[in-house]
Amino acid sequence: MTAHIASASTVEEAVVALERDGVVLLPDLLTAEQLDLAQRDLFALMDNITNGKDPEFMGTKTRRASSLFGRTRALDPVVTHPLYLETARRLLATPTPMWFGQDRVEVAPTLQIGAAQCIQIRQGQGLQPLHRDDFVFHNPHPGPQVQLGMMLAVSDFTEENGATRVIPGSHLWDDERRPQIEETIAAEMKAGSALLWLGSTFHGGGQNVTTESIRTGVVIALVKGYLRQEENHYLALAPEQVAVLSTQIQELLGYAVSDPFMGWIERGGEAVSPSVVLGELVAAGLTSHVTA
Repeated sequence: MTAHIASASTVEEAVVALERDGVVLLPDLLTAEQLDLAQRDLFALMDNITNGKDPEFMGTKTRRASSLFGRTRALDPVVTHPLYLETARRLLATPTPMWFGQDRVEVAPTLQIGAAQCIQIRQGQGLQPLHRDDFVFHNPHPGPQVQLGMMLAVSDFTEENGATRVIPGSHLWDDERRPQIEETIAAEMKAGSALLWLGSTFHGGGQNVTTESIRTGVVIALVKGYLRQEENHYLALAPEQVAVLSTQIQELLGYAVSDPFMGWIERGGEAVSPSVVLGELVAAGLTSHVTA
């Protein structure tokens, strides 16, 4: 464990830091043009979102917006960035040996987006309770890693305006050890940079008590493809919204089969990818609920 948050510029460096510390900083992940687009779209989106009403976890001076892949194309190069996606594959898409009859084979799961949300911490927001993101899966600790989270800094993150707080090394703790705010480090970073952390790493939103600076970030979670997604993308996004996305992002949203047989749809007596049904829905002009 390090006493600070390590930085990485390669997949190998990121994997080493995450396995050791449970968290790593990716400076300047986005190009200037990519950051400009993200700021333009997301600042405008958050201007029309109201503050939350949950005083304990979500915050009352915090704004949140989801269904992001139906609202902006600015995040397409973020979730598919090789430094994020390949790091997640190295950590999560590990093959499992199994018997198929007399054959010994190894099967690796796909990756999918568990959730994607823009989070804006505004003046007056206190600390978020420290937590592990993999608690949604009732994951025991120590145990297998099932999730890799990212916080993309859309604005500058400072300790004063609510930078995410993390506890390096806490991914190695068992479920009896209680996290303390004194053990946390503020993940300060410039806009366009990103923080990665394992689902088992304790973290929480920082406080923004004294500054008028608004901290805007996008949190994305990649999880193993055989788990249920935290955000229900099938209902949050209409089929025609998903249809315009790249095949890679469609699959990350869950329109794929995770080997060997997770998530299929039957057509003509055969198990097929849900992407087939997506095409049928679009061709028929059917839509699902679209979040306003």
